[in-house]
Amino acid sequence: MAMNFVRPEHTLIAEVLASMDAQWLLDNHCFFAGGTAIVLANGEYRRSLDVDFLCDDVDGYRTLRTAAIGRGAPAFFRIEVETLRAFRADQYGIRAVIGWKGQPVRFEIVREARIPLGGSPNAMLRVPVLDLHDQFAEKLLANADRCLDPAFAYRDAIDLGRLCMANGGRIPDAAVEKATRAYGTEIPRKVASVVGILAEEKELRRAAAVLLMDFDVARRAVSAFRHAAAAAWPDLELADVHPTAIPRDP
Repeated sequence: MAMNFVRPEHTLIAEVLASMDAQWLLDNHCFFAGGTAIVLANGEYRRSLDVDFLCDDVDGYRTLRTAAIGRGAPAFFRIEVETLRAFRADQYGIRAVIGWKGQPVRFEIVREARIPLGGSPNAMLRVPVLDLHDQFAEKLLANADRCLDPAFAYRDAIDLGRLCMANGGRIPDAAVEKATRAYGTEIPRKVASVVGILAEEKELRRAAAVLLMDFDVARRAVSAFRHAAAAAWPDLELADVHPTAIPRDP
C-alpha cells in the first residue's frame, strides 16, 4: 500500500510509484529523481506532480525504450492508468502524460549522459531513488540550464535549499565535483545568478505562489542554499537573502 501524504495529489503520485516494478527499474539503472522525489522525501514543502526518472545506462535505457514503444503504460505501471498523451521515445528520453483517479501526471525517463548515477531502493516511495549527492548534482545542473527562465519559478534553487537543510546545511563535495565536471564554471555562475534573483522579495513571493508553497518556507530554503553555496564556492559573490542564522531541519 502506498504511503498517504498531506497533499492528496501527492498520495496519488505515491500510488502510481507503488505500482511500478522496483526491481526492474533497479536492474535497468533507472532512478526516481527530480523535484517530486525531493518534495515527497522532505515534508511536501511545495506541490510537485511530475514523475521523473533518470537512466544513465546504455543497455538499461534500450530496455526501457523498447518497453515504452512496444507496450506503453502497462510496461511501467501495474494499475490501469489512463494514457492522456501517448508515450514517445527518442535518444533523449521517454515521455508521456498519464492519468490516475482524475489527476494528470507527467511521466518522463531522461537518458542521462552527462554524469554517472547511483541509487538504491526506497522503502517509503517503493521505487529506486537517486542517491543524495546525485540529487544535488542533478539540481545544480538543472539550475544552470533554466534558472534564468521565470517559467520554472526557480524551483531548482528552492529544492537545493531544502536538500541543504536536510544535509547539515551543506552541498556535498561529490555533487559539486560531478556538476562542475559536466558544466564547468557555469555551475557557480548560475548559482550566484539565481541567489541574486531570489534576494528580491517580489520574485521570491511570485515563485512561492507558483509552486504553491509558503513564502517563509521558500525564504528559509533560499537562505540555506545561499549559505551552503558560500561554503562550496568561497570566492563566489552572493547577494544577501536573509539575515538570520543558517536554517536547518531539526
